[in-house]
Amino acid sequence: MMKNFTLNLGNIIWIIGIIFTMGIAYSQINQLGVDITVLEKRLEKKIKIINENEDRIVELEKDIAQLTGCKHIK
Repeated sequence: MMKNFTLNLGNIIWIIGIIFTMGIAYSQINQLGVDITVLEKRLEKKIKIINENEDRIVELEKDIAQLTGCKHIK
């Protein structure tokens, strides 16, 4: 009867292994969260730069169209 309540060495190793694995999984999940945050910030910067460049391209296209129109008048 006493044997049912005692933990043998194999069960203790399994419990320690499960706790260790859960700790590793938890740290990996937290690291992924940090990585996602960094990637979002970098992506926001790149989107901002693309939008600024797009605006500049539109302005340059307008200038080219005006210059081209002036040449046709001459």
